[in-house]
Amino acid sequence: MMPGHVINLMLMKPGENIATNYDCASILFIVLHDFDNLTHACSPQDLLEFLNWHFTVFDKICTKHRVTKIETVREEYVCAVGVTPEDQSRQISEGHSAMLGRLVKAATEILSLQRETALDGHSVLFQMGMHTGSVVAGVSGQKLPRFRMFGDTINTAARMMQKGLPGELQFGEAT
Repeated sequence: MMPGHVINLMLMKPGENIATNYDCASILFIVLHDFDNLTHACSPQDLLEFLNWHFTVFDKICTKHRVTKIETVREEYVCAVGVTPEDQSRQISEGHSAMLGRLVKAATEILSLQRETALDGHSVLFQMGMHTGSVVAGVSGQKLPRFRMFGDTINTAARMMQKGLPGELQFGEAT
């Protein structure tokens, strides 16, 4: 999984390290709460259909609000604002709050899905964590290169998700 602007850099500069420091980005982590219990309650086919449905809807919501999808790992979905050239230009002209507003709108829309979805009679809740700050981002690996993000902002957003209440969006103090 690779954002479009990173693919362009990889094509223009093959073999070169791609790494950028973003002074102000907002990161959103989403996890399907109690997912391990869901894995035991349904068939592999139903489980993957369930995950694909959610992640596809999340993708559409992110696209609608101009939020960049970063990755999915297991039952986690990660997205961000402030990590594309377009966002960097807008941040200079409009400030970060406009981008943060897009991310909050996407998170709110995603949260509303938990009332609409269930799997084999089990209700679905999301745990969400968001934090704002600097991040380092770049491509790691050559065989299966991945766009990765590093730093305290990423760690804090992940902790907000992990320690957050099911069905709620938890914010880091900087957000």
